[in-house]
Amino acid sequence: MTDYIYHPELSFLARCWWQLTDELIQPDRWWDYQDKLAPMWLHVGGAGIHNDHWYNYWRAEPEGKGPLQLAPEDYTKDGHRYGELFWFGAYVAASGEDGAKLCYEIRPYDSGWRPLNRILYNNPSTVSGYVAVKRANEPSAGQPRLSNPTHLWSVQAMNYAGIKRGARMCNLILENAQGHRVRRYKEADASLINTVRGEPGRIALEILDYGHQAREWAWGTALEKARARYRFQPQYSFIGRAWWRPDGESTAGGLVTARFDEGSEWSPRAGLVVETNDFFGNRWNIAEFRTACDHFWFAAYSDGNSHVYELWPLDSHGRRLDFTLREQRGWTTSLAKRWTSQRALPDFLWKLEGLDPKTLDEGTSVLNVQLQHLSGRPATLLWPQHGRRLITGQQGQHGSLTIHVLETAARC
Repeated sequence: MTDYIYHPELSFLARCWWQLTDELIQPDRWWDYQDKLAPMWLHVGGAGIHNDHWYNYWRAEPEGKGPLQLAPEDYTKDGHRYGELFWFGAYVAASGEDGAKLCYEIRPYDSGWRPLNRILYNNPSTVSGYVAVKRANEPSAGQPRLSNPTHLWSVQAMNYAGIKRGARMCNLILENAQGHRVRRYKEADASLINTVRGEPGRIALEILDYGHQAREWAWGTALEKARARYRFQPQYSFIGRAWWRPDGESTAGGLVTARFDEGSEWSPRAGLVVETNDFFGNRWNIAEFRTACDHFWFAAYSDGNSHVYELWPLDSHGRRLDFTLREQRGWTTSLAKRWTSQRALPDFLWKLEGLDPKTLDEGTSVLNVQLQHLSGRPATLLWPQHGRRLITGQQGQHGSLTIHVLETAARC
């Protein structure tokens, strides 16, 4: 018996494509191959009259038309859902003759990043071979340990060093637990994924989120239950980089980074630092094994009148670290450990005065953004010649941010 251990840091959410050509697809020429790709998807819970006999089955169609295009009439009743994205939950064999082996539990998500609470299974018998979901009452995702699982998948030809948020991984071979590669089998009314019949082929993955922990994306649901003042606004959340510009200077100063190399998280706390230039080294906190970060996810919330944000650092692969900027004691700040159940707490909320989230465009910069805590206290630069730590209050050097927007409507 082999146990598999869950590794959330290696898990990811992706859009899956079937490659319709034997030609190897070059990721840097992705848009030249759109006519050679078919989206992979499934749907569950639709009306019986609409049943094309292939509910629950994993499909790869239509050919060469981009992502699945759904109209209101495609949803035939309440509870009819489409799985257009897929979570690859990473599990590593804890023992066994082959040593460490990375496999994935695959679960469908809808286009809004909400899980369908189902798992992809394969019937490997010679009379079937189809890949489909079974039931809606699956165990919750991210089980710490699986004992001798038979539903895990492996991905061959994957460049694991190249996995990061936004990457396109092409020319991959997906295999079931028995080592049989997936095929595309054309029925009269559907093109289905199978491991026994059909033409063998390769798949491509668009990595939407790396280090995805299979958490329920609808963070706002928990806020509503708690009757919180703020509501999560994923459509106005974004990923960006920031530079500090002291008041009275015409050009931006140093790059803003999240530093974890000042000791443990609690004594002293990690925090936001302004570098002396646009370059920073990946200095490590040996005790925590975290690198410095210069990308941030600005998670947006609204009370109906204005927007506030949580600031989460992202590592070099685009993985959200479970730390976010916190104001304490009216003047100091830290990057404090967070849990996903804690959302929109006052200590962690910040204003970006001068930035309108409704007008953001990817690849553009917003100048003269004032970072303020929810209490109204502005962010200032403490010890400009030494620690260069961003704090709140009046004792530091006043300034503003230049924010370069990398991704809009960003979910992490």
